[in-house]
Amino acid sequence: MRRVLKLVGILALGVGLVVYPFVVPQPQFWVLNVGVKAIWLGTTALSLTFLQKFTGLLSLGQLAFYGMAGYAIAYLTSENGWSYAASIPLAIAFGTLLGLLVALFAVRSSGVYFLMLTLAVSQLMFFAALQAYPVTGGHSGITGVQPPTIAGLDLATPLGLYWFALLVAALLYALCRYLSRTPFGLAMEGVRDSEERMRALGYNVYALKVAAFTVAAFVASTSGVVALFYHRQITPDGVGLISSIDVLVAAVLGGAASLPGAYLGAAALTFVQNFAQFFTPRHLTLTGAVFVIVVMFFPGGIAGLGRQFKGYALRYRSHRARHRAAVAPPAPDGGQREVKALRSEGGSSHE
Repeated sequence: MRRVLKLVGILALGVGLVVYPFVVPQPQFWVLNVGVKAIWLGTTALSLTFLQKFTGLLSLGQLAFYGMAGYAIAYLTSENGWSYAASIPLAIAFGTLLGLLVALFAVRSSGVYFLMLTLAVSQLMFFAALQAYPVTGGHSGITGVQPPTIAGLDLATPLGLYWFALLVAALLYALCRYLSRTPFGLAMEGVRDSEERMRALGYNVYALKVAAFTVAAFVASTSGVVALFYHRQITPDGVGLISSIDVLVAAVLGGAASLPGAYLGAAALTFVQNFAQFFTPRHLTLTGAVFVIVVMFFPGGIAGLGRQFKGYALRYRSHRARHRAAVAPPAPDGGQREVKALRSEGGSSHE
């Protein structure tokens, strides 16, 4: 029954995503500013969630790989006339290779040290983009990127970009789900739970962490391609600290240990960023307040709400059962049967 309900939920979600661009008003806003943004932001958050869920490593450097891919495409196509067919795979390869190089030294640390190292990598990317003017355009970045037509989808239109972003997100999500069920995914979970035990079993923990980080960098690099076509430009602000925090907030809002949660959190953050300005000029403060509330009261994020409320319901029923037992009238034998049972259990334990 549970599997059937899950299948029905997946089908309903798929139908909803397909129907969405045809039923919303103002496609320029709802399809592009809400739908496409939530998808590419969710895919970037997916890279962070994948790493956190399977290795326990929380990274703030995912936008470095995202930015590397975006800058590579913009530089090769807009500045040097390369075709997208050649520049897109090469840009994703550049971002993934950068992730591999960072992983070689970053995964030797853990906890807050790993967090600070990845934050430093993100800031290094920001300042490199700011100062390498001949390549990156400095503070102004590279503008005027013309989205191509891929597989019949015109990415210059909101609908074409929506289908492209949705297809990329579906493929990357399927890749993460597939990897989680392979021996590689199970080994990563083992590393997350106990590195010492995995070493004792003969696993190369360092290599597993490097591989997981590289996969996450590949996901982030691919999301950088979609984001470039969404913005039609790339600037240092797009890979700066504020943007990195947006990715972290999206992952935490959705549930940092849930792959679907990355997209749920991105959708929630996109809604807050688009509509909070109608209620308060301090929309960044509101975003921060929502983040704090989720961390304090809903540690499982949006994806964990069902499990959290189910736990509350079970504890409430257990409390009610104990209360009824306490106020119930005594048994006809005056409780002698229960007393004998308790004495018998006590005697057996002393034996």
